[in-house]
Amino acid sequence: MVSEKQVKFYRKWENWILPLLFILALLLFTSLRFDYYYSLNDDVLMKDILVGVYTGVPESRNVQMLYPLSLLLSLLVKVFHTSYVYGIFLCLCQFGSLYLILYRSMRYGKKTVGKVLLCLLESLFFAGLLLPHLVFVQYTVTSGLLGAAGIFWFLTGEAAACSGMQARSGKENGWGCFVKRNLPAVLLCVLAFLLRPEMMMLLLPLACVAGVWKWGMERPVFTRYNAFCYVGVFSLILIGLLLGEVSNTAAYGSGEWKEFFRLFDARTEVYDFKTETILKFEENQEFYTSLGLDETQGALLENYNYGIDDSIDAALMEKISGYSREKEGYFGKTLKEGIWLYKARLQNMPGLDFDAAVEMPFLLTEAALAVLLLLTAFLKRRAGVIWQLLAFGGVRSILWMYLILRNRVPERISHPLYTVEIVMLAALLFMYLTKNGAADGAAQEELEKLRNPYRWLNPVFVTAALLLVTALSILPRTFARTVQEYAAREEINRTDIAARAYYQSHPENLYLADVYSTVKFSEKMFRDGECVLGNYDLLGGWLCKSPLAEKKLKAFGYASLGQALLEGENVYLVAETGQSLDWLTDYFGRRGTVLRAEPKEVIGAADSGLVIYSLHREEEVND
Repeated sequence: MVSEKQVKFYRKWENWILPLLFILALLLFTSLRFDYYYSLNDDVLMKDILVGVYTGVPESRNVQMLYPLSLLLSLLVKVFHTSYVYGIFLCLCQFGSLYLILYRSMRYGKKTVGKVLLCLLESLFFAGLLLPHLVFVQYTVTSGLLGAAGIFWFLTGEAAACSGMQARSGKENGWGCFVKRNLPAVLLCVLAFLLRPEMMMLLLPLACVAGVWKWGMERPVFTRYNAFCYVGVFSLILIGLLLGEVSNTAAYGSGEWKEFFRLFDARTEVYDFKTETILKFEENQEFYTSLGLDETQGALLENYNYGIDDSIDAALMEKISGYSREKEGYFGKTLKEGIWLYKARLQNMPGLDFDAAVEMPFLLTEAALAVLLLLTAFLKRRAGVIWQLLAFGGVRSILWMYLILRNRVPERISHPLYTVEIVMLAALLFMYLTKNGAADGAAQEELEKLRNPYRWLNPVFVTAALLLVTALSILPRTFARTVQEYAAREEINRTDIAARAYYQSHPENLYLADVYSTVKFSEKMFRDGECVLGNYDLLGGWLCKSPLAEKKLKAFGYASLGQALLEGENVYLVAETGQSLDWLTDYFGRRGTVLRAEPKEVIGAADSGLVIYSLHREEEVND
């Protein structure tokens, strides 16, 4: 039998235990049904840098995340001697964020049954909306979930007036109490920024909307005390972001790192934000010729293998970036095109640059929450929801328009943005469904006493029913899509697994791969725990020509990729089967060296695998 002491313990920790059980159930389901993957090879490379696979030692600078977090993860790798550190960190952040959202929701359930139903409902939504991202993990999405948890924590906290009442009772300073209780929200936002600065900066305007929402529900609104509370919390977030940026700037303050980031920023503008036509030599021949480039160098730029050519440096890439802005503008689309695409996305029109079936669950959930918010506000006679939704809609429209105009709306950005919007609407709905949303408890009591002609229509039951139907309609499709993608990755990655096994069986060699031959491959998070130097690299990509890339080449005795390809007796080229290597032989041929690539080994299927090529100078073959 359950003792009275156990019952008291459960009652005390119920709000912590119930969310933990549901999140563990979600974790158990995903881990038993699937293996966790790094979603992109970008994440794999970040992991390799952190654990020492890239250069041979765990590196504290992995370029993509800010230095304080990168340093911490590399230190953990050194302590535990495993490559699992980065994967565990991402999974903890993702499931931890979902746990915190569930935990903060418990205050809106009066009884255990209500809390259980609330946990079930939210867990179904998490699975229905985010299952692919929980299985195929990407650090940008993880950053977005951290930001969502931080904003939700803030919105579901006590009003500043409640902290003021506690202060008047003699316990502590009112605004200090308010700031202290929102420190978890601050820390979550700062961690999101350290992991993926661009993602958190995108979410910052929505965080401001959350602050305005909560401040606007105080009574009275404009007081010095309220200003101290809300400006204080937001200032702490900004200070945390500033400290992270300053420490990162200091860590990358050397001349070689500054030069690399000039190249990195210009490369990002050209490859990520502009159309592919910018990199086509024939269509921009006059410009590229004015830079002193020929068509073989243009081919290296187009296929992302520009690391072979030492002349393609930061200064040259900045000129290409400047040219791309002159030709296409800062925004890749006109305002008219952007408005049409934004409207098309809201209407979930198929056949555009996004998957309408994938976007539908997010849009359906937001629409359901917005309808429920309006219904609840109408029943409770709370007209303030109008300005709150207008402020929310205006800011989210600006953010989406920015992404659309910049030609940069991949799922790893759009889905966490949708998630933040959903948790914000859910938090606002919680506040309207309960008395906790009112800053003035007496005023709320008066509102509850008013005769409600629609009292037969309980907003809580309507909300639960509609959201449950929505969640159950979303989950089967998302699960089927995840299963399909998982099977496709298993098939594609067989070649990558075989290739890495081949590389490891020939540790004396260095294998350099064509960039686009590897973009389809990812990697299981917990495949192995080794942290040994990998004898393979890319001929381009975002890390190309960095101090880390130079360090890796130096470990094999080479100063540049071009030198390794020409002079390396133990250097081999890796490319997809059926791919022409004219871009490589023409490039060296134009510079007076006849290079021949001979197939040595085929890894994987004959029509979709990888070919290992040995490289020979023509004069060496003749000898």
